[in-house]
Amino acid sequence: MPLDVIVQSVDHLSHHVLRALWYINVASSQGVAITPKDVDRVATEPPPRDAVYESLLNPFAGMFPKQVVTRAEPVADYLVTVGWAVNLDGMRLTDLGRAMLRASGAKEQLEEAQHPLVNDLALSPDDPLVYTVLTRRLAAAGAGLLVDPYFKAENLRWILEATSIRRILISKKASNKERPIIAVALATLPNGRDIEVRASPDKELHDRRIVAADGSVQLIGTSINGIGRHATSLVTPESGIAKVYREGSERLWAAAEKIEPQSPTSPIDTPGVGA
Repeated sequence: MPLDVIVQSVDHLSHHVLRALWYINVASSQGVAITPKDVDRVATEPPPRDAVYESLLNPFAGMFPKQVVTRAEPVADYLVTVGWAVNLDGMRLTDLGRAMLRASGAKEQLEEAQHPLVNDLALSPDDPLVYTVLTRRLAAAGAGLLVDPYFKAENLRWILEATSIRRILISKKASNKERPIIAVALATLPNGRDIEVRASPDKELHDRRIVAADGSVQLIGTSINGIGRHATSLVTPESGIAKVYREGSERLWAAAEKIEPQSPTSPIDTPGVGA
């Protein structure tokens, strides 16, 4: 059945199911791994109720018993069973789950879904806010993966302080001289060890992209180092192409060599130096 037909009406969904969908979506987009137990706790624990002000004109206010509300049931297993979420190193929504969330009508919870950050965007070197725009996009990726063959050490502080990116994949061939500098930066920058940088020898590593924590993909027209110097763009590929980039990026990451943090007081293996 087409997805748009499935989600035309979701009025039958319980409030606590929608609350669970919203919670998973927010947590995964920020790179926070949550368990099914976490989901059920949020879904089944009634939130604090707001104050209720009864009319002074009603002389019988408070004289009748309140309606008994049945406690909500756990939903994590249900969301996985119906294909709205998966539990892969933390609960995440599937495309169908996000579609159900968008169709729920909970506008105050779906600002990101209805006004998405992820859309095509031109980055002009003449725009004084070009780095602000790029930072916003990287921050929205949560604890995602930045793939940039020519990434340089001087951008690490900005990545650490302004975004939640936790993985960076570079080209081993293109970074022959840069890797020792990156190693020192990882060891000396505040929280430098919170981020992992790997170098891939694979010739397929070419296109720059951001793979967000929720699996969404954005393609960057130039290296991060060239932003502000060259006109470029951020492009969101359609789902089929995004899947190819996402899976390819993870494959390259798994096979890449980790750059270990290196104290400047320790020997550094500099290319071309030594035996």
